[in-house]
Amino acid sequence: PLYAFIVSADYCLLTDAQLIATGIVAYLQRALDGESVEIPAMYYDVVVLGGSGRARWVTARAHPIKDASGRTLEVMLMHEDITERVVAETALREREQRFRSLVMATSQTVWSTTPDGRVHEDSPSWRALTGQRYEEWIGYGWLDAVHPDDRERTGAAWRAATATGSVYETEYRVRHADGNYRWTAVKGVPLEGPDGKVREWIGANKDIHETVVAQAALAERLDREQRHSALLVKVAQASRTLGSALSSEDIAAALVEEVRAILEVHQAVVSLNVGGAQEINAVSMSDKYARYRSYDVKPDGSGIYAEVCRSNQVMRLTQRELEAHPAFRRFGAHAAQHPAIRGWLAVPLVDRKGKNIGLIQASDKFEGDFTEQDEAILVQLASIAANGFENARLYSSLKEQERRKDEFLAMLAHELRNPLAPIATAAELLKIGIASEERVRRSSEVISRQVKHMTSLVDDLLDISRVTRGLIQLERVAVDIDATLRSAVEQARPLIEAREHALTIAPATPGASVMGDPNRLVQVVANLLNNAAKYTPRGGRIRLAVERDAHLVHIRVEDNGIGIDQALLPQVFDLFTQAERTPDRSQGGLGIGLALVKNVVTLHGGEVSAHS
Repeated sequence: PLYAFIVSADYCLLTDAQLIATGIVAYLQRALDGESVEIPAMYYDVVVLGGSGRARWVTARAHPIKDASGRTLEVMLMHEDITERVVAETALREREQRFRSLVMATSQTVWSTTPDGRVHEDSPSWRALTGQRYEEWIGYGWLDAVHPDDRERTGAAWRAATATGSVYETEYRVRHADGNYRWTAVKGVPLEGPDGKVREWIGANKDIHETVVAQAALAERLDREQRHSALLVKVAQASRTLGSALSSEDIAAALVEEVRAILEVHQAVVSLNVGGAQEINAVSMSDKYARYRSYDVKPDGSGIYAEVCRSNQVMRLTQRELEAHPAFRRFGAHAAQHPAIRGWLAVPLVDRKGKNIGLIQASDKFEGDFTEQDEAILVQLASIAANGFENARLYSSLKEQERRKDEFLAMLAHELRNPLAPIATAAELLKIGIASEERVRRSSEVISRQVKHMTSLVDDLLDISRVTRGLIQLERVAVDIDATLRSAVEQARPLIEAREHALTIAPATPGASVMGDPNRLVQVVANLLNNAAKYTPRGGRIRLAVERDAHLVHIRVEDNGIGIDQALLPQVFDLFTQAERTPDRSQGGLGIGLALVKNVVTLHGGEVSAHS
């Protein structure tokens, strides 16, 4: 465009203040000196010279016109108005500056690639982020900064996006300049040219590491809580299973299966203390240890198992700690047959009085070592199981007492009926009235003897009833033990002699005496002597002995009779307990004599025990 304006007659370009300030005069002077000059863009306001219109951006070319001798006659100036272009470029620069500031404010890394996805232009923000040089990240070199575990997935997704022209959006870990990997979210969009084809790709990476880590921590916590809830459900189910079992065998069998399932282990064992010795009551093994399922060597009461029972303390050991433990004996001669132990968790079984009744042990977790959570779960299961074992014992004891009571009642009926038959026969003979004087005498003796026997039975029943109900009143006098033994022997001698036993009485201990009831103590010793006489085959030996120490008097009755079965020995002083009778019922009695002995001795503050 051409612009016309009026200036004063004395106007001179070389003295124009705007041209001087912008340095244009120097270019004009060079043109006047004969040089063709490109004059740079300048912002010129014609209003300053008295003209009208807006200030414009213009460029110019000054070309000297010369005569034949080369002397400059004049300078031709050709102006071009570039105001619109300058405004557009200024706006573009401002937008670019604004964009860069926005990127910096959002901590994003900006990049661009060629249409086929190769990096070509440099990205200072990427270099600052990763520490890669331009030569290292050009092309597909940027993938070297991606975490090895994410690299294949990230590269495949980028190649798929560039092949289809779809938006690229993913997350991966990128190596920062300090060598640490951090999670970044990336989004790349294709820019199309006038022909509709992808001209280039523009994208940005945003650091999301804290968000990803927080989400992972939340997911892990949720997963942990879900697993914890599932474990609680399993423990509750195990509690119901163990609570419904009525025998120790059923509880032990259920317990090892529950322990294996809940703790995810290959081995679980329950051992109970029976009669002072440890027994393996139940074992559960995965198929990994199938060939060891027939192993049945009993514990010998030593080693690390016994350490748990002795101390009543939990043991949670890694394999290395187990092998280093001084109580670990490696199963001695049976080590080759015993299944291997790989890590160990053992919890004692403790009854309501704090007494150890055995232990639960688990070994060889599916994954890793035993944890505090495993220990807490097994402690809980052990508490439930211990109550179950104790309840089962009480239930079994009640059933056994019920059985013994029924047997006792049947035996009592039989014992009371036995004297009635000879009494009835004798009474019938007397009733006839034709019996001789001798027969009358013998019948009277039969009736008297059988009535005496019945009276003894009834007296025993009344005695045990009064003692067990606490109705007996003991005298508290100084009792001469020697006199007590003589009286007891006198009462028991008829049965001893009838059975043709040899009775040996150890020399008396002079001055042995206790505070108590003389009649009841005689009854105690007599019952023991009678019991020995009944259960010793004819012609046996019985020994009575007394010993005294500083505070106690020990009375011992020994015999060489049939002995007492080991299973019956712990209950021998319980009411209604009696060994199996011989076919001729030669022992007789109701089986309450030893129970009476225990109660009377206990009332005297003493103790009684049996050994066989």
